[in-house]
Order: sequence, then C-alpha cells, then structure tokens
Amino acid sequence: MVSEIEQLCNPPMAHVFMISFPGQGHINPLLRLGKRLASKGLLVTFSTTATLGQVMRSANDAISDEPVPVGDGFIRFEFMEDGLPERDPRREDLDQYLPHLDSVGRQRVPEMLARQAREGRPVCCLINNPFIPWVSDVAEELGLPSAMLWVQSCASFLAYYYYLHSLVPYPDESSPYIDVNIPSMPLLKWDEIPSFLHPTTPYGVLRRAILGQFKNLSKPFCILADTPR
Repeated sequence: MVSEIEQLCNPPMAHVFMISFPGQGHINPLLRLGKRLASKGLLVTFSTTATLGQVMRSANDAISDEPVPVGDGFIRFEFMEDGLPERDPRREDLDQYLPHLDSVGRQRVPEMLARQAREGRPVCCLINNPFIPWVSDVAEELGLPSAMLWVQSCASFLAYYYYLHSLVPYPDESSPYIDVNIPSMPLLKWDEIPSFLHPTTPYGVLRRAILGQFKNLSKPFCILADTPR
C-alpha cells in the first residue's frame, strides 16, 4: 500500500489525506491506518467534522494541525466545518445530516486540498471509510487516486455486494425471514445478515449510504480491510 502511494506521488514526501465519517467506530480504524502509513514515511492529514474534532482535541492534547512525527513520517489534523450551528439537532437525524454532509463535503474538501497545495503540501491520495461515498467522487473530479477502508468484516462486505447486485435472494417485505445462501459462506439466517440489509431496519439511510459506496467501488484504486490479522 505504501509503495503504491509513493509511486503515485512526487518526492520528497507523499501526502495522504484521510476523511472519516464522524463516528468513533469509523474514526479509530482509519486513524490507526493513518498512523501506520505515517510511520512508513508518509505525511498523513486526518480529517473529520469539526464537531468530532473538538471531541478528539479534548481527549488528546497532541492533536495538532502542525505535522507531528510518527516513525519515519508525520501526521497532522485538519477538521471540516459542516456549516451547522453548535448543538444543531440535525446532526442527530441521519436522514437529514448525511445528505447535508454530502453537499457540504463536496464543496469543503476541494477547498481544503487546494489550501494544502498552496502551502506546499499537495495531496496525492484520498482515503475514506463507509457512509461518505462522495469522497470517491471528489477524488475522481480532482484527478486524484483514492482508497476506501472497510471497517467491518470481509464477510459483511461480501453480503453487501451480493445484496446490491441481487446475486442471491435476501429478506424483503414479502419474505422477511428467508435464509441467505452466499457462495463460500455458511448459510445465513435472516437475523444473521448485516442488520442494515433487513427490510425492518430503522436505519434505511445508513443502508443507502453504504450501498452508495458499493456503487462507487470502481473509483478507488484499492479497497482496504481492517481485520484482526
């Protein structure tokens, strides 16, 4: 992964810009990857929304917009304003917040990357995690390579892929309790598939967001998986 990024970038130091969905279960795996890449000699900028950035700063005084040494490279943090007032209830309503973040992110991220170039730190690769598939669109529009970090199991990745492409039957409103038979996997009962894929899920907006990323799988140059091995 590091050598591939370095081949895409010009010396002296490849600059990778990471953008995370504002949720702890997404931030932590992407941040671990960022530190790993930095330790191998890259400059990594980690970004999420400014609201989550405040939480991160309050928990760790070392978080800075200035590059901090990590192994042979550096990591820095730059947070994105989402354009909502403090304590705005729309942040708690994903049906409203995800489309808003999509709209704002498509504008703010190019501005942030342009500023990096002006300051002598041009970005050569974007990496995002699920729920913000628009990052792949931004990268493509700017002519930048991108990668996506999948933060769930490889089995769940396969389940989403088969669901999106209708490769096997899944529970639906007319047959909510059928088993799912995905090749190379054990037979899945209706309550063993990813919960977002079940017709009774109250989080249809998250299902649409994840499937939006799968529809964009042709855009990243690689898909990374966060596994215990």
